[in-house]
Amino acid sequence: MQQRPPRIFSADDILAGRVSLDGYPFRYIYITPSLSSVMSGRSGFRLKTGNNGPPDQMLSAVEFLEGRGWEVVTVDISAHVTCMRRIARPA
Repeated sequence: MQQRPPRIFSADDILAGRVSLDGYPFRYIYITPSLSSVMSGRSGFRLKTGNNGPPDQMLSAVEFLEGRGWEVVTVDISAHVTCMRRIARPA
């Protein structure tokens, strides 16, 4: 039996090119910040200095995927999970 592909992807893996969603078989995915990003941001976000940690990393990955045929469905209030869907292509 073939292993089912994951639906949850780390923003760091997307931005570093370790994950390619070209040809991904499902329409919906979750994007999360990397664990290292979450751990380094425990002291809080520094909005004035631009050091936004996990939300910045996650939204950078989201913007990258938007250029590749994905769109945001929702972002959770804590900015730790974004749900995205592949834009349906006309038949």
